[in-house]
Amino acid sequence: MKKVIVGVFMLAGAMMSFSGCSSSQISQKQNPVQENLNPNQILEVLKSGNEHFVHHKNSFPHLDQARMNEEISGQHPIATVISCSDSRVPVELVFDRGIGDLFVIRTAGNSLDDDMTMGSLEYAVDHLHTKLIVVVGHEKCGGITAAISNHSEGKEPKEISSLIETLRKGVEPFVGNSQKLDEAIHYNVDHQIQKILENPEFKEMIEKGELKIVGGYYHLNNGKVDFLN
Repeated sequence: MKKVIVGVFMLAGAMMSFSGCSSSQISQKQNPVQENLNPNQILEVLKSGNEHFVHHKNSFPHLDQARMNEEISGQHPIATVISCSDSRVPVELVFDRGIGDLFVIRTAGNSLDDDMTMGSLEYAVDHLHTKLIVVVGHEKCGGITAAISNHSEGKEPKEISSLIETLRKGVEPFVGNSQKLDEAIHYNVDHQIQKILENPEFKEMIEKGELKIVGGYYHLNNGKVDFLN
């Protein structure tokens, strides 16, 4: 994992140098919204944005040229969202946020089962100082559907079979019980949160009130996100 994180930091450093800003200049230039809001207040921002989406009243903030110019020197997202790659879950729209507002990690089944995804999460918290992590599962998730089915090796291409077996680790109690898909999706969200909590630095930040982790369940029919904890 350390190699992945170092690589990410090297890439970030190169991008900063290219834009004419050092990493110290970027880290000192905190976005006022990110700096002034605590994790619970940031969660309220996302809840409010989701209400806009549900009622088809998105304000579409931070999408103009001025915002683009502001973000050239560095990003200051207020939250990290771990979501499924499913095209029916448009994360920024779901929370009515724009450019630079959210650091989004998307994988099949919103899984955090490799160094790349966990390294990306650590980068978001340690380097970008996001104070809220939201793990969002969704209704009728294809990845979790496959994971709890009676899938057997050889029926799918090698990489897809490997993906299914990885997702299956997060829903083991439900394998072979396809009628409990919704329960499995909720269980998987909690499983991913528990993996995040294995990070001692994150646990310490949570205890200090500097970081918050919540789960979410997205409804395809109306766009509503139920926050699970």
